[in-house]
Amino acid sequence: MDYVFYVADTETTGLDPVANDVIELSLYRLNKLDNDEVVQKTWCFKPLNTEAIDPVALKINGHKLEDLLHKTKEGKERYLDPHNSLIEVENWLAADNMPAEKRLLIGQNIAFDKAHLEHLWKKCESPSTFPFGRRIIDLMVVELFFDFCRGEFAEGYNLNAIAKKYGIKNEKSHTAAADTLATKQAFEKQVEFFRKLLK
Repeated sequence: MDYVFYVADTETTGLDPVANDVIELSLYRLNKLDNDEVVQKTWCFKPLNTEAIDPVALKINGHKLEDLLHKTKEGKERYLDPHNSLIEVENWLAADNMPAEKRLLIGQNIAFDKAHLEHLWKKCESPSTFPFGRRIIDLMVVELFFDFCRGEFAEGYNLNAIAKKYGIKNEKSHTAAADTLATKQAFEKQVEFFRKLLK
């Protein structure tokens, strides 16, 4: 096995990976491992910079400020301190027995997610244990390439537009777990298209 492929999505407190934080991460392992019962895992993190939380971001992703600030029992239970819980992410990934550079991230505008994740590891003073390499596959770029080859372009290339194109339902849009699953299904449609071309 040369690479292990992970579909990923994050929800954040804003657009700036330096000022804003990852509050939800979902990963789906495409490669099948021996006795791999959990192929998708989702974590929620307490934001480190609470002063930079953008209300617009929370309106989109549905996370509640009072929960993020641990003002509720549910919030305290759900949103973990990333300083302590990143090791859980790393341990789950370690089941593939692969070095970080052999793990490849797939996602919709995945550079956004990866930048936020890299900064999360830096903020937790663990940049050396960041569990992914430099290679990525962006669903949106693949769609743009398809359309460039056809000479016809869609009105939009966000996840909802791509999911609609492939007949994929995503009723819980803007939650990391649901968006990761929708991205995985759309990526499989793209792979199917390429495999037909290569026959």
